[in-house]
Amino acid sequence: MDVKTKVKMLVQQVVEAYLKEQLHVKEKEIEKQSIAILLGYQSQNPSVVLEAVTPLIDSCEVTLILSKDWLPSHAALSGKPYVLLDETSQEELNRIVESCSTLVVPVASYRLLSKLALTMDDELAVWLALQYQLLGKPIVIAKDYIEPNVYQQIHAPHSVQERLQSYIRQIQADQVKWVPLSKLAQTVDAQQTAFKEKQSLILAKHVEKAFQDGLKEIVVPDKSRVTPSAMDLAKDLKIQITKTSP
Repeated sequence: MDVKTKVKMLVQQVVEAYLKEQLHVKEKEIEKQSIAILLGYQSQNPSVVLEAVTPLIDSCEVTLILSKDWLPSHAALSGKPYVLLDETSQEELNRIVESCSTLVVPVASYRLLSKLALTMDDELAVWLALQYQLLGKPIVIAKDYIEPNVYQQIHAPHSVQERLQSYIRQIQADQVKWVPLSKLAQTVDAQQTAFKEKQSLILAKHVEKAFQDGLKEIVVPDKSRVTPSAMDLAKDLKIQITKTSP
């Protein structure tokens, strides 16, 4: 084999290796999931909270939604871009809901717990969570500073404890994941996987509602199932049912 042929082969090998590496990088970027992290409530131990969300920031495409109380801690969040909760319009928050498949709340409050359980959207944080629920998107809330500890369980009136537990049971029934901070990252990962595999059922009444709302197209997850009656009605009403990846 002459020198010219050897050089040509070496160049080809280098180019192939480069292209393979670039493909791998692109695949990793595609694998990253888009999530929203809401830091809207004060914490007794902000450093512990930041430690728990760091793996999510490293592995996901993250949109941070902060209250002003969390601004001093922003530097510890890898300098990720953020929006201020109280200075962001509902229109902008809606765009975040549409683009981010999961809402993560590392620090909650009794106010959030009760209002979410009762569907009271009179503050932005609860309104945001409800938008995720209405679209069937996952919500993961850390329970560390909300669920009563052993001393509170011993001393608090039974009526107070039962009321809190009823709120917790309600949001869990509404498919909100209620987990310790230590399991935050793995729960988010599991919820992302479950959301990808979710099979929505499209019924005729959904097509009828779309027609009433003046829609010409219904966009649903790729694994959704469409009933024959829904398909027939969509054809009659000239409404396109489009399946897309979540």
